[in-house]
Amino acid sequence: MDKNNALFYDKHSYLAEHAERFTKRIEKVTEGVYSAIGYGLANSILLITDVGNIIVDTTESIRAAQEIKGEFDKISPLSTVAVIYTHGHTDHVCGASVFMDEGTEVYANAKTKDLFNQQFNQLDPILTVRGARQFGVKIPREYLPAMGLGPFLHVDGYNPQLVMPTQEFEDLLELRIGGLRLKLVSAPGETDDQIFIWIPEKKVLLSADNYYPCFPNLYTIRGTTPRPVYKWVESLDKMRDLGAEYLVPSHAEPIYGSERIHELLTVYRDAIQYVHDSVVRGMNQGKTPDELVEGIYLPPHLQTYKELRELYGELSQSIRAIYDGYLGWFDGNATNLIPLSKAIRAQKIVDLAGGYQKMLKEIRTALDNKEYQWTAEISDMLLTITPDNDEVTSLKAEALFKLGCASQNSNNRAYYLTQSLELKGEIHYRPRSVDKQLSYAKSMSVDQFFSNMAIRLNPDKSKNDVITASVQITDNDAAYQIQVRRGVAEVRRGYIQYPDLWIETTGVVWKEVIIGAYDIREALHSGKVQLVGEVDLLRYFVNLFKSDSE
Repeated sequence: MDKNNALFYDKHSYLAEHAERFTKRIEKVTEGVYSAIGYGLANSILLITDVGNIIVDTTESIRAAQEIKGEFDKISPLSTVAVIYTHGHTDHVCGASVFMDEGTEVYANAKTKDLFNQQFNQLDPILTVRGARQFGVKIPREYLPAMGLGPFLHVDGYNPQLVMPTQEFEDLLELRIGGLRLKLVSAPGETDDQIFIWIPEKKVLLSADNYYPCFPNLYTIRGTTPRPVYKWVESLDKMRDLGAEYLVPSHAEPIYGSERIHELLTVYRDAIQYVHDSVVRGMNQGKTPDELVEGIYLPPHLQTYKELRELYGELSQSIRAIYDGYLGWFDGNATNLIPLSKAIRAQKIVDLAGGYQKMLKEIRTALDNKEYQWTAEISDMLLTITPDNDEVTSLKAEALFKLGCASQNSNNRAYYLTQSLELKGEIHYRPRSVDKQLSYAKSMSVDQFFSNMAIRLNPDKSKNDVITASVQITDNDAAYQIQVRRGVAEVRRGYIQYPDLWIETTGVVWKEVIIGAYDIREALHSGKVQLVGEVDLLRYFVNLFKSDSE
């Protein structure tokens, strides 16, 4: 991309102004409470007790965590007695290993392990790509002043080593660590596993990601299951009722004073409830998602708050997500029950427009007229028919670039610009390395790993196969049965009578074999895998759980 022709962000834009919040610093909130801001996408918070340090959230990067630890050690050189995850998102947990000392306990919501499994194993390939787009990790820094939540998602020095929770709770956990009393409270909102932390004697509230100073991300474009929007409102109400004097979010700066805190939490919950209730009312009136997006806006008194600018979350996307969360993808119009395929629809529209050349002319005209969204949409139609069309690809890339430059929503901006550079061949993605896959897999329970094996099955390779295997995991005395039936893998606990393959090994070795870090022949030769059955069949069976590219 020619930087001389690039429309870089306006240094006086809201997003550029917002970026100033993330100036790198350690901010003392009150005695014994410090927030590290601007080192990673999320803050890391230090709570000092007379028996050691408590670290709340650890950023996304080993390097960022190391820098923070160096600064925290200057304030309190005590060892870390506890790490607390406010939730399982990458930017809060991946630096944890830096803070671990002998005996350090790791506290989290009982749902956090499920989130780990989803984002680091089950959906890792797609979330890696879409997350990179959303956070702009591969675009030049001058294209993006900051993310709505923090400076940037730091992938330099990323290399995480997941540290799993050692202490879990469901609704409420009251702790006394040294002389410090804390309440860890389940608070579904941006995630199902979200918690907030209340320190009653200090009147300090750690709000996690249920409050940050921009419109809440009721849906994330990297992809997520429906967020519990109304529970988010209820969680904010719980926080409002505490009468906090200090609010320490996991993104951006602390807020001081009970009146200001109450005001901001109130307008935040009102904005979320207003959008939620407006969508539900409209749904019950039979309105479609498109109609709802056209008709719902924040009321004027809420629009005046900088803390509700759409710099991270985005209103129209939130509306669609709430609709989908309640009613799913179908908008109620029977025409859309079984629509034409994209290819057939695109061809018919091109024909209706007068053919390929007229459609191409319309794309060029739309781009010249600065109708960038229309340019992108009709480019998609031609690319559906002629996917290797370099000219149309280039026109679409230019349209996306212009859309990105015009956007002050950091997620949209980063996604547009990233995909533009992808189309120009300037950004590429590589699959997770075997070592990285194994690192994540080892952090998961054996149960979770076996359940994910069904997704790993290659349906084309196995379309004619019927194979049964019984796997005994010796280090936790668990047995699993795997039945491959023509493109489907049924995985269950327990034994299977007369399997084609009977396998005995440890959980770690099994993960290594399936991921491809340990050749099954070597594992058999070393005695780390015991087999009753045919060796060639076992090799074939293991290969069924690898993609064509592996």
